[in-house]
Amino acid sequence: MKYFVRTSLLAFALFSHPALCLGQDAASAPVLPSIDFNRDVRPILSNHCFQCHGKDADAREANLQLDVRSVAIEMLAIVPKHPDESSIVARITSDDQDERMPPASANKPLSEKQIAILKQWISEGANYEEHWAFQKVVRPETPTLAAASQPDAAWCRNEIDTFILQRLTAESLHPSPQAEKAVLIRRLYQDLLGLLPTVTETDHFLEDTSPDAFEQLVDRLLHSPHYGERWGRHWLDQARYADSNGYTIDSPRVMWPYRDWVINALNTDMPFDQFTITQLAGDLLPDATKSQKVATGFHRNTMINEEGGVKPDQFRHEALIDRVNTTGAVWLGLTVGCAQCHSHKFDPISHDEYYQFYAFFNGAADTNNVGETVEVREDEMFGWSETLQTHLQELQDLQQEQIAVAKNSPAQPMLAELPWNWQAAKVTAVRASGSSILKIDEDGSLLVKSEPAANDSLSMTVELPKIDDTANQITAVRLRTLTHASLPSNGPGTAGNGNFILTDIALKQGSAESRFVQAWADHSQSDYPVDNAIDGRSNTGWSINVNGAQVALGTRMNAPHTAIFRLAQPVILSATPLVVVLKHELNMNYLVGHFALDLSTASVVLETPGDESLTRLTEIKHRINELEELLPGKGNGVRQMVINELEKPPETFVLTRGDFLHPDREHGALALGIPATLNIAEIKPTFSSRLDLARWLVSRENPLTARVTVNRIWARYFGRGLVETENDFGFQGTPPSNSALLDWLAAEFMESGWSLKHLHRLIVTSAVYRQSSEQNPDADATLAVIDPSNRFLSRQNRIRVEAEIVRDMAAAAAGLLTEKVGGPGNYLPQPDGIYDFTQNKKDWPTSTGANRYRRTMYTMFYRSAPYPLLSTFDAPDFSTVCTMRVRSNTPLQSLTVANDPLFTDLAKGLAKRIINTAAATSDTDRCVEMFRLCLTRTPDMTELNLLLNFHSRELSRFTSNPADAGSFVNQSDTMPTAAQLAAWTSVARTLFNTDEFVSRN
Repeated sequence: MKYFVRTSLLAFALFSHPALCLGQDAASAPVLPSIDFNRDVRPILSNHCFQCHGKDADAREANLQLDVRSVAIEMLAIVPKHPDESSIVARITSDDQDERMPPASANKPLSEKQIAILKQWISEGANYEEHWAFQKVVRPETPTLAAASQPDAAWCRNEIDTFILQRLTAESLHPSPQAEKAVLIRRLYQDLLGLLPTVTETDHFLEDTSPDAFEQLVDRLLHSPHYGERWGRHWLDQARYADSNGYTIDSPRVMWPYRDWVINALNTDMPFDQFTITQLAGDLLPDATKSQKVATGFHRNTMINEEGGVKPDQFRHEALIDRVNTTGAVWLGLTVGCAQCHSHKFDPISHDEYYQFYAFFNGAADTNNVGETVEVREDEMFGWSETLQTHLQELQDLQQEQIAVAKNSPAQPMLAELPWNWQAAKVTAVRASGSSILKIDEDGSLLVKSEPAANDSLSMTVELPKIDDTANQITAVRLRTLTHASLPSNGPGTAGNGNFILTDIALKQGSAESRFVQAWADHSQSDYPVDNAIDGRSNTGWSINVNGAQVALGTRMNAPHTAIFRLAQPVILSATPLVVVLKHELNMNYLVGHFALDLSTASVVLETPGDESLTRLTEIKHRINELEELLPGKGNGVRQMVINELEKPPETFVLTRGDFLHPDREHGALALGIPATLNIAEIKPTFSSRLDLARWLVSRENPLTARVTVNRIWARYFGRGLVETENDFGFQGTPPSNSALLDWLAAEFMESGWSLKHLHRLIVTSAVYRQSSEQNPDADATLAVIDPSNRFLSRQNRIRVEAEIVRDMAAAAAGLLTEKVGGPGNYLPQPDGIYDFTQNKKDWPTSTGANRYRRTMYTMFYRSAPYPLLSTFDAPDFSTVCTMRVRSNTPLQSLTVANDPLFTDLAKGLAKRIINTAAATSDTDRCVEMFRLCLTRTPDMTELNLLLNFHSRELSRFTSNPADAGSFVNQSDTMPTAAQLAAWTSVARTLFNTDEFVSRN
């Protein structure tokens, strides 16, 4: 065993003088700035010394404790202001390998710079400081930057920028210019919603020249229900949320109500202190509500071992250990789990303190099964917020006013009696959202040719030759439902009795959708009036029966019918094609099976009485329906696991080496407690509980929670936190790159009432967030030396988005993404055989219809065999807490996007969207539209020519090989042809596979 010894003045001079150590003359010796213990010294001691000379007495060598100043001085390892008399200096500079510290076996040699820092620190008095993260948060003064002395001062937009600019100036760096507007809107959508902006949304932002256009966009996105989904996914990583029990059997479990609670809490901007308390101790709140109990699912996300022979005490202990370690990681940013078996080797957390913390959770009534549950329905998870309730009530009041206006207006003529001057629509292209195949008959009518899929939407691209120079608008659409021998009971619907239910009819021109204000039909089934087809709801529709009467089973339905739909505003004819969409979302296989479309250019409809009130009423109805559609349906109740407290919690003992079979009863039971180093007010063990712990975690006395939380959010926006080791704020963690900014953000977060949306808005409206991520060629040489990894943020960082967002962006670009928020999980398509190698084979009933295109975060997640796409793009398995995902860029990711049937399906959807509903008819315009749907910006000429040439080659290849085209897109040779669809699918697949698509610039 090696011991520290005192050295002579001569030995110190030989070993420690920088000029002699580095082989330099004294004149060239480096002059170091004033030493800061936390910034300069503690990382050296923590990484190189504390493992053997730290807090863990069992691992301590030579009985030397360097983490305590008084002990280090007493042992003469450190003699303040006298490095020549400090044995630590002799040992770290010794040429004798038996004396040298750290020993060669540790494989952690000190650099010459680190040795110089330690010497200078001792020369300056060897002052210790409390670890920066354990000091109470104090709001620092905002830097004052005078324009005269700081040429970049005008760059700053809010307080964040002043701290960033101060650090950049100190490093002789300059900020980058603001990114282009197309980049900014894409960045905001990806960061706040995890989605892409539509072309219309992008154009609106690009054309908006108001000075606060960016801030207005931020506010709109923060109020989107998809904000809660995006940031809820980050939180669910920390909550180790999954839909199965884990281990080898890995049975499914119901935990989605907890997931929905998180989404709703974030959307309503629940204060983070309340968010914390409710999840950790919602069951202990006075008169706890069902919602508060559901929130305790945070700590029921622990795994359940269903294998035979598992001891109840063992399961309970493992669940409690998981909760302790997760709580420490999520709120404290500490590796408290290192103290489970012994005192922490680096951080000041003793073995005893670990089990005092454990005692807070020891009162939970856990068993190795489902245990305590509450019954929940979907609609209960998304109660309207007070603001939303007020807005909804205002809309409903306004609706009643407009109804009264419409009723009191002069009687309108029957729509059927108006001089419409109908013209048969020429259908040039058709598309079905599901597996239905539409055929255009010789007479121009359309016929469903195969067994239709449930909830199909049928899209028809239509043309109408102008009658005269003034006929440049469309004012109404007529739908003629027709019988056909190939349909059940002669039709006109595809249902077994020949009926149909049309839930909605839409007229689109490019990305713009026009609304219908009036509807008339020659017949409607009772409770299914034609008005239902324009009310914007997916749970109502227009339907028919034969002559309005019920008929005996087997009676042939052979009556055609007519419906007229009048537009709220005329649609001006242009080069952009018109698309009529018939939606069927209510019942399975209730499609309009044979029909024809007519269009009217008559202007007389513009002059009918009551137009203004009817138009306003329709707009209000659509807004109400849009809000209501965001809510899940009531559905049947399910039971979710929750936390429940025992009436008398068991005693807690230190577990020797962390083994639940070996409690240390000799030293007695432990009181509840927090590690002393966190400088807290004493928690009284006589009445303390999880609720007390939760309240302390979000108190101003806790130095960690606010820092850890703002740092984690900062990291999501910039690729790394101000503290790069965002999961370790202890001695082994990296010091903040901007400690003043970190503390200012933490203080601002708490003083804002723990508002997460306030924090998000503050960050994304800053100038540092808006910077371009492109490197400045003029500054590259300087940056390579001063800040090669961009820690000081002289530009924005480029980030590969998470697994879920990659697929969601592709679905959004294809126009297929279902925006329903919350509810039970779905089953995305995945390769066969995923569960063949698991102990307990599982069903995977692939979702159909709209559920097939829900956001990826709702996908059923089994811990034993995670969804392949998620694993490929670095999603964790959620067996334990994940505070930060590791990012990789591998060939397998590109191969997945190129070849996974999931992405091929989405690429085909994008191709259909471009062929049938794009804003232009030429291949050039289609390429531009597809490029913008995927990458937001407009392609340059080089990019455009590459895509056009690629499309031309693919079209030629598939035209020459129709069998390949048909098998590739699984479509027969209808409009569009299989070759056309296959070629555009190849282009879409290529765009999905670009680095720019999967990155946030």
